[in-house]
Order: sequence, then C-alpha cells, then structure tokens
Amino acid sequence: MKTYTWGLVSIPLMLAVQTALAGNLITDGGFEGGVMPWTSTKSILTLDPVAAYAGQAGMKVDSAYAWCPYGALYTLNTSQLQNGTLYEFGARIRLANNSDTFANHQLGLIKNGSNPIWLDGEQSSYDGGAYPGKWTSLFGAWKASFAPTDNLKLCISGAANKPFHVDNVFATPLTTAEIGYQPPTTLDAATHVYADGNRLVMGSQKTPFLMKGINVYLHEAGNDAANGSSLNNFKYKNVNADSYKEIRDLGFNAVRLMLSFNLFEENAAPGVYKEEGWALVDRHIQWAKQNNLRLILDMHIPQGGYQSINNTGFGTNATLKTRLENLWKAIAQRYRNETTVVAYDLINEPHVNGWFAYAQTLISKIRTVDANKLIIVEESFHPSDVGMYKLTDNNILYDTHWYEPWTWAGSLDNNTPYTGTLEQFKQQVRTVWGLRNFYDSSTDRFTVPINIGEYGITYTKYETPGVNGVTWLQHANAAFDSFGFSRQLFHYNEGKFGIYRNWNSYPNENTVTTTDLKAALPAINGAEPPPPSPALDITTTSLYGGTVGAAYSAQASANGGTSPYTWSLATGSLPTGLTLSSDGKITGTPTTAGTFSFTLVVTDQNAATDTQAISMSVAAQPVALPPDITTTGLTAGTAGTAYSATLTANNGTDPYSWSVDSGSLPVGLSLSTVGVISGTPSTSGTASFSVQVTDSKGLSDTQALSITVATAPPPPPASGNADMALTTFTATAVSVNKGNSAGFNFVLKNNGNDLAKNARFVLPMPANTTWVSGAAECVPSTVEVVCSFGDLAKGQSRNRYIYLRPAVAGSLIVTGTTTSDTGDSNMANNSKTVTLTVK
Repeated sequence: MKTYTWGLVSIPLMLAVQTALAGNLITDGGFEGGVMPWTSTKSILTLDPVAAYAGQAGMKVDSAYAWCPYGALYTLNTSQLQNGTLYEFGARIRLANNSDTFANHQLGLIKNGSNPIWLDGEQSSYDGGAYPGKWTSLFGAWKASFAPTDNLKLCISGAANKPFHVDNVFATPLTTAEIGYQPPTTLDAATHVYADGNRLVMGSQKTPFLMKGINVYLHEAGNDAANGSSLNNFKYKNVNADSYKEIRDLGFNAVRLMLSFNLFEENAAPGVYKEEGWALVDRHIQWAKQNNLRLILDMHIPQGGYQSINNTGFGTNATLKTRLENLWKAIAQRYRNETTVVAYDLINEPHVNGWFAYAQTLISKIRTVDANKLIIVEESFHPSDVGMYKLTDNNILYDTHWYEPWTWAGSLDNNTPYTGTLEQFKQQVRTVWGLRNFYDSSTDRFTVPINIGEYGITYTKYETPGVNGVTWLQHANAAFDSFGFSRQLFHYNEGKFGIYRNWNSYPNENTVTTTDLKAALPAINGAEPPPPSPALDITTTSLYGGTVGAAYSAQASANGGTSPYTWSLATGSLPTGLTLSSDGKITGTPTTAGTFSFTLVVTDQNAATDTQAISMSVAAQPVALPPDITTTGLTAGTAGTAYSATLTANNGTDPYSWSVDSGSLPVGLSLSTVGVISGTPSTSGTASFSVQVTDSKGLSDTQALSITVATAPPPPPASGNADMALTTFTATAVSVNKGNSAGFNFVLKNNGNDLAKNARFVLPMPANTTWVSGAAECVPSTVEVVCSFGDLAKGQSRNRYIYLRPAVAGSLIVTGTTTSDTGDSNMANNSKTVTLTVK
C-alpha cells in the first residue's frame, strides 16, 4: 500500500474481541448466576434482564462519574494469572437510554488502588464507543506483571450520567493452548495450492485456483517501528470470527493477513518468538478454515520498519536481514503443512535495491524447512532497482499493487468520474511497470502467475453520485480475470478504503459502512446467494420468578427468521400487573401470588411464527418487620469541640429516615435524615430526647437517648507572635453548575517570629452545600471544615485544596480563616472571602 502523505501505520489497530472462552478468568461473565460479583464506590450496579446481550441478565451501570475507578470493579484472582502471559479483556456494551446517542467507555486495570493501566494502550480512549440499541465490543490487552500480594481490579466505566449495559465480560490468556490449534504433521496434497506455469492450481489434478481475496490488518508498528515495544505499539483488535464469515459471504475466497515482525519478537530480544504471536495467527487460521478461506501471511512490516517508498534502513542492514530470514524460517517451520496458509508474502512494498536478488536468498532460507509453500515476491519500490524478473524457484507468485493512478484512486477529494472501458483497463494492465516484463503479446498472456496484493479506490468513488466507482471495480476484476490474476481488495476495514470506514470493526457493530461497495461485492466475486435464514425459534424457555409488589422486567428473545420481531400472547395470561410489549419486554409490578402459565408467540417480518409455553411463579410479598433502633447510648461531647455519632437500626426496609421525635439535641447539634448527629455543641449540660426511624414502608421505631456535654477547658493564654496569614484563598472556577463540585485553593503561612502551635484553617459550611473531598488534614462536619496542620515554624506554609458541592443556584459566599494557639500580632490578614456563581 502506498503511504504518501496519509501514512498507513499511524493509527493503532487491534485484533478480534472474543466472547467468553473456556479459560475465562471472570466468574459469571454472563451475569447468569443471580449474584452481583462486581462492586463500585460511585456507580449503581444492578442485574437487569434488559441488559442481557445473551442469556437472562446483564449488568446495568449508572453513574454520575466518568472516571474508570468509579465505574464497575471486578477483583481478579491473581492465583489464576501467569506473569509474562498476555491476557485479552473485553465485554459487550450498549447505552441504556435511547436519548443518549453516543458515549466513550473505558477499560482499565487498577493495581493496588493506583491509577488505571489503560488496557491495550489507547483502546479505551477511542475504541470504546457505545450506542443505544446497538451492542458493540469493548476490548483491551495486558501482559501480566504483578506480585502475588498485589490487588488487581478490572474496571469498566462510561460517560457521566449515561447509564449503560454490560454483558459477556471476559479475561482470557492469549496462548496457543487457549486457542487450541495444532499445525498438521503432514501436507494434504489434495488441497495444496501451487504455481503451475503461469497459473495457480490445486492438488494433483491441477484444478485451477484463482484467489479473490481481501486485506485484513494484523499489524501496527506504532510511531517507532525500529525501537518501539510491541505491547505498546501492537494492537490486538481488528476482526473476529463473524468478520471471516462475512468475508466468505461477500464471495471472497482468501484473506491477505497483514503482519508485523513485532507480533513475534521484540527488538530487545531478537529471535525469541512470543507465544501470543503464534496464538494470534493460529486463531486466524481457525477462522479461515471454518469458512473455507485461504490465508496469505504478508510481512507488512519487517524488522527495521515499514518499507514502501521512504524507508531505506532494511536493505543495507545485514542484522535486520538475518532476523527476517530467521523469522520466516520459524513461520514456515510451523505452518509448512497447513494448506489453509496458501502463501508467504516476503515483504510488503520492499524499498530494497537489488530486491529480487535478496528475495532469492530469502526464498532459499525458507526452502530449507518448507519445500512446498507458494511464495509471493512483490515489485520493488526502490527507484534504482532493476525491476521484476523470473526467479529460479518455480513456486513463485509475482506481485504488484494497483492504485492507478494514485492521484485519483488514493484521493478522497479527486472524484473525477471514471469513464474508462474494460478494454482500456486491460491495456493498462498489459503495459504497467513491473508486469510488462512478463507480458507475451503473441499470446496476450503473462508468462508467470501474477497476484495483485492490493487494489482499490477510496470510498468516495463508490458513494459520490456519478463517479462510477463500482464500474471501476467491475472493470478491474474483469481485467484481472481475463489474464488469470489473483488479487486481494484493499481493504476490509480501514479509514480511507475500507468496506467499514474505521480501523476496528465488526459485522453489525459498525456505524460507517461503504454501502455501495459492500452491495456490489457478491456479484463481482461470483458469490453464491446467501443461504436462507434459519427457522424462527423462540430461545426464551423460562422466566425468572417475580414477587408481589416488586418491579419486574424481562426480555423474551428469539433467533432465526427475519427481524424485526413482533411479540404477543397466544394463550393464557401473564401474572396480574405485568404486560408484554410488542418488542418482547415483560414489565410491570405483580399484584397476585401464584403460578401462571401462558404461551408466547413471535412473528417475524415475513409473517413466520413460533410459540413457546412458559410457566412463571410470583411469590407473595414477605412479611415486613418494623425497624429496630440498636443505638441505646451516645458518647459525651465537649462544648466548642466538633461532635459526630451515627445511629443504627436493623430489620425494616431500606432506606431509613431519621428524625427527633421529642425533646431537643444539645444546642449546636443536629440529626440528619440518614441518622448522623453532628455539629459543635456550644453549651454544657445533659440533653434528653427521643429519636424516631421510619423505613420505606412507613414502619417506625423510637428510642430515648441523652447526650452529656462537658464544659470546654479554658484555652491557654496565647503568647508569642505567629502572625498567621491566609495568603491565598481562591476558587478554581468563577462559576459551577449546581450539583457539581466547586474547588477551592488556600495557602496559610506563619509570618511571625515564633512557632505557630496547632496551625489550622477553618471554613464555615455555607447553607445548601455539602462536603465532597479535600486534603487529608481536613475534617468536615455539617457546620464547618477544619484542616489541622500541627505546628508551623517561622516562614512555613501549607498549600491545599478542598471541594464542596452546592445544591442551589445563586451566589456561593465562602469565608476561610487561619489561626493557631500562638499569639497573633496581625489579625487583619487571617481571613479571606470568595464568591462564585452557582448556575
């Protein structure tokens, strides 16, 4: 692929998201156990049938925070992890609300409470897009590095106030054992493809074999191809098993799998080949084999970096050449008997002077371990090279790339209509640089087998009216067919040329598709019509039980037929209080206990139907016990000293609401509705009162209590001169939305000559404002925040932040004061006031 100004290797690419495999380290990743194994400090996590991608339930995550540690957390069992092994992580995700059009999601790994390790580098920041009504895949990879005592948590989060659904969470090792592929020990001669004169054939019968393929990424060299770490630069997501099925259904019979050397080895450890490299290729072989596709293994980025027209390092570096030779020998040794792997493409677009001479050397190295595999040798991109000529090995497929002319084919803006004819296209093929060395005008044939490893035009040529991009594609394939050329379209998913116009795409999950191209491909490739859809079948055979008075929600599911589906009742009745919507949701609040039998019927777009008998139980509402206050005594307080105590109760039904039933608390103290007595008592003595707790069902309990407040000891007389000063007290923003946190920065300093004993900062809590967070030295109450810094020597200062949350719009006026137990000769600089707008 030509790079010119847009650069093929600047965008991270990744390999396929997997569903839960046998080695899944996430217990109940499908949320079918009925117990929530995930936790959160800031998000509300619930098991929800509507959140199910598959099965009966999924997890709904609802949060006012976007930061991954505040999302859903799962503690990994480190005894199941192996240091040095690469693990893949992923999940299906979907926005819960139709009004939320899009949100990015994050996937991270938190070690010992530190900031997250973003799995697979940039994956979570730009590939985590989710949409309502469309399940997409969240994915990441991590090479395990931990101590047995480390605490490891997987975190998943989305955008603030955009709830989302999660299902099919997995964490699996990327190893050859996990993939389960075993290379054949003998070559299947009947399916072996090889060169015979100027064509490709298969088996001893020499059945003609013409590749009609497409390019698929399995590489990314990153910004530093020569020195970069493969884990940081190489991405593991791009296509999945469904992608291979779609490639087959579009009529292709081959995939050019674009590899990078750092999939297999690090520059720091040349020749030490990595387990995950073999595992990834093994997985693509399995997908190809399942769909009767052939694979070309293309070394798209060899040691030293991407070639094309700008990289000259490889051709003159003997060490890099030796490493490539050894790598190809290792690849050939492993896959020499695998006929699904149809060919080895030595280097993509090599920028090597004397390339064909070196290619002959490279071929000789491969032939020491694999005498049978077809080898692809591409045209040299070096301007001083002599061009293409026939090599001594007879099992060679000669290759060039076709973007002719590049200024039109590779441009998104130059949409001059294509007006050529098939004969003109064929004439261009006969005379193009490189191929013309093999053209025999007397037979109108080429003397060697030819492959067009990349060909295509930008997506605008297909989608802009009147440009005739589909006609160009038809002429290209017809011309290649006329000369017996194999070829691979560029590209399955790529930002400029792809069927899917993004780099990480899966069938039915994409939002940007080159529809005209996709629609034209089956006919161009001569694909068989797709098989009929499987019969319509209701897959929901049972429903979880309900409870009288408790909200209920379940989703009936079916497959086969032709969506969309319409649901209804054929016989019987749902439990009283529940309804069935046409999209298969059963919702409501049951009002009657018992067992209810009914029959669901689903109808597809073509009026096909299926029925399913269901039996569902509704349990009676359990007898509710009244709450019982368990706090029977309270600790004493001291006048002038902050006080806090939490009341407790059991039984009843959450949430509780607390209040003072009779009497009065000590002056300066108050009781919150959540049962916290707090404040600073101002008067000594004993106050007797009664508290009441009321649960969500209206049941209550009371308890008589008392608090004794002791007289505060007189403060010692202040002496010396600390001259405490509040040098800074500012808000981090001039305005804030109500309900959001407002930040404040303060700096206190001892300007005096003496030690400032018990230096502190005091901020009375404004009305309709609550504490959010702040410096470790700060202790909040309902009436004030006190930040204590101990003793400060002359000239010492402390710079800290605190955060409050205003609940009411208007002007928020906050006054901070600094003081100490040492005398202060200048009280005028002890306080400052900040005003900000709450919207």
